[in-house]
Amino acid sequence: MSQSNLPTTMPSIERLLQRISMAEKTQQKEIRISIQEARELTTDLALLTSKLGKTVQEINETLKSIKDSTQTVDIKFDGGTF
Repeated sequence: MSQSNLPTTMPSIERLLQRISMAEKTQQKEIRISIQEARELTTDLALLTSKLGKTVQEINETLKSIKDSTQTVDIKFDGGTF
């Protein structure tokens, strides 16, 4: 899966968040996940991290472009007529 085509939902992350929420509500001391769930979670987190890194890089490039374009000032003189 390409990092530019990330799914809108990531079920493995959503399941983990639901389990954490339920564990907090029931005052559990720990949660456990299967190795398959861990693999899916690792894949989703890797994709998310990669996309986030790409987005941060694009933001930095945009900010640099804005900074460069605002530092240049064009001055034109009109001699006028008498």
